[in-house]
Amino acid sequence: MGAGKTLSAVLATRVVGAGLTVICCPNAVVDNWETEVRNAFPHCEVAKKTWTPEWNHPLTNSPRYVVMNYEQFQQPTSEEKLVAFLDRNIVDFIVIDEIHYAKQRDAGTTMSRRKKLVQGLVLDSGKKNPELCVLGMSGTPVINTLQEGKSLIEMITGHRHDDLETKATVQNCMRLYQRLVTLGTRYKPPYKMQLDEGTRPQVDCGPFLDEIRKVGRGSVLDLERVLTRVRLPAILEHLQHGEKAIVYTHYVDGIVDQLREAIADAGFSVGLCVGGVDDTALDEFKQQDGTIDVLIASSRIATGVDGLQHVCNKLIINALPWTNAQYEQLRGRLWRQGSRFDKITVVIPVTYAVVNGVRWSYCESKLDRLEYKKSIADAAVDGVVPEGNLRTPTQAQQDIMDWLSRLESGEIQVVVRPEIKIPLSGEPSEVKRRVSTYGDFSRVNNRWYASSSQLTHARLASNPEEWAHYHTLYRELRESWVVVPYKEEIRWLMAREGLVVGDFGCGEALLAQAVSERHQVHSFDHVALAEGVVACDIASVPLDDGVLDVAIFCLSLMGSNFTDYIREAHRCLRLDATLHIWEPANYFEDLDAFRDSLGRLGFDVLTPSSEGAFVWIRAVKNTRVPAPALTLPFRGHGG
Repeated sequence: MGAGKTLSAVLATRVVGAGLTVICCPNAVVDNWETEVRNAFPHCEVAKKTWTPEWNHPLTNSPRYVVMNYEQFQQPTSEEKLVAFLDRNIVDFIVIDEIHYAKQRDAGTTMSRRKKLVQGLVLDSGKKNPELCVLGMSGTPVINTLQEGKSLIEMITGHRHDDLETKATVQNCMRLYQRLVTLGTRYKPPYKMQLDEGTRPQVDCGPFLDEIRKVGRGSVLDLERVLTRVRLPAILEHLQHGEKAIVYTHYVDGIVDQLREAIADAGFSVGLCVGGVDDTALDEFKQQDGTIDVLIASSRIATGVDGLQHVCNKLIINALPWTNAQYEQLRGRLWRQGSRFDKITVVIPVTYAVVNGVRWSYCESKLDRLEYKKSIADAAVDGVVPEGNLRTPTQAQQDIMDWLSRLESGEIQVVVRPEIKIPLSGEPSEVKRRVSTYGDFSRVNNRWYASSSQLTHARLASNPEEWAHYHTLYRELRESWVVVPYKEEIRWLMAREGLVVGDFGCGEALLAQAVSERHQVHSFDHVALAEGVVACDIASVPLDDGVLDVAIFCLSLMGSNFTDYIREAHRCLRLDATLHIWEPANYFEDLDAFRDSLGRLGFDVLTPSSEGAFVWIRAVKNTRVPAPALTLPFRGHGG
C-alpha cells in the first residue's frame, strides 16, 4: 500500500509516449489521478468523468488523459457512449486502477456490465491501435477465488487463458502465480516507519455471556453488536485529545451509532466514512487542522483512499475484517509511503471469557484467521503453498459459538464425514456404470420427485453416490442454461447484507460459498457435501421457529410431500420474511392456482416472474395459519 502505483503509471505513459491515456478507477480517487498527472507533467491536459472530453488545445500534440470512474461503465447508456468514444478517438494507453473492481468472481457467471465494458474498451482499443499498452494495478489481485485472478489476466491481455483452471488446488494456484509473475510486478515498499500491531487490550466479556448465548447461532452482526459494547471502554481508553484516530468496524448497522455516541460523549468530535455518507467528514479529517478528531470508518475506507497517512498514525479496530487481504488493505491506509510519522499503531481490543477454566475468545479466533497466510490469495499472488481452505465467516462464527457451548457442557464431539467429491469421475466405464445403476438425469430427477422425502433421504444417506451422480449430471446440464436459478439468488443476496438465509436443498452449497461474508446461511440437503451443510430431510430442519429472513428453494421441491417443505419454511421464517421458489415453468399446470394455494399456506404472494425456462415466485409470510390438509398444485399433485 502506498507503493507509488499512481505516479508509476503516469510515468509509464510518458515513457511510451502515449498521446491519449484512458484511466479507469474508483470514484474516490478520480481527483487524485488528476492531481498526480498535473503535478508530474503540467503541460498535459486532463478530462474527468466524461465520454466527450473537450481539450483546451485540440490542434496540438499535448499528452491527454481521460479519467473515468467505474460507475461510467455500468449505466444503461454506457455501451453506446463507449462505442461513440472509441469511434472518435485512438487510445494509446489504458490504466485499470484497483483492477479487482472489474473482476469476475465465479467461473460461468454472467459477466457484469462493468467488466464487460472495461473489457470492451481494451479489446476495441487494441483493434484500432496494435501498439496499445494496458496496465492493471491492484494491491490485492486475488482475494476469494482463482477465477478472479484469471479474469484479471484475461482483461489485461485481451485473450482467453483456458489453460488456467480455477479449481482451488495447489497446482492451479502455482500456475496462476507463474502467469502473474510473467505479466506483472509485485512490489512491497521497504517502509521506514515502525508498525506496532502488538497493542491488544484484553477485555473480559464474561459478564455478557448471557447475551452472547442468546445470539447463539444467529447472525455475525448480532454478535458484533454485543461485543462492541464490551470493547467500547478499551476503544475510549486508547483515544487521546489532540491526536487523530481512525476507528474501524467491518459491520455497520447498529454498531456505528454505538461508537459515535460513546466517542462523542467522551468529548471528541466524530466524523463518519461509511456507505451512504458523503466525503465531507473524510475530507475534513484529512486536513491537518481539521475539526474532526475521530473518523469512524467501514470497509469503504479500505481501498482508493489516500492522504490519511499525512494526519493520522493510530488505527483502532472494533470489528475485524475476515481475511488477511482485507486487513492489509485497511492497515495500508496509514502504513504507507508518505506518512509523516515514525510509528503506526494498530489497536485491536480482544474480548475473552473463562468458561469452566478454559479461555474462550471470539476475537482471537478471528485474529487466527488473519494470521493464516496459507490461503488461495497468498498462493496465487506470492507463491505461498496453501495448506487448506478457510471457513466462511458465518461458518467460523457458528464454530466459535459451538465451542462456547461445548466448554459450558463439557461435551467432547467427534465427527467423521464420508468423503464425497463433485463431479464424479468422467471415465467412460464409470459413467456407464453409474447410469446403469441410477439412470440418466431425467430418470433420477423423476424418481426423487415421485418419492417421499423420508424415503429418498434414507436411501441417499445409506448410499450418497446416487446423490453425487445426480449433482454431477446437474452441473453439466446447467452449463447450457441462460438463467441459472442459484446464481440469480446470489445476485439478489449480494445486493443486500446481514440476512439469515435458509437454503433448502442446497446441493453443493454454492450459494453459501458466494454470500456467507454478507449473510448467515443455513444449508440443508440429503447429503452434506461441504462443511456447514446439515444433512437432513428438508421437511424437518433443525432450526428454531421464526429465525430466517429468507427461505430459498432452488429447483428443490423434489418429493411427493413437497408441500411439507413450504410448511417447514413457514415455521422457520419470521413474520414478514421472504420465501423464494424457483422451478421449471412447465412444472406448473396452473400457475394462478399454485399462487392462490400458496397464499392459503400463510403467505402474501407477489406476482410470479418468468426467468428463462423457470418461474421465480416470491412470497412474504403473514399471520395466517397454514391450511393443514392442503397440497399445492404442482407436477400433477393437488388441484
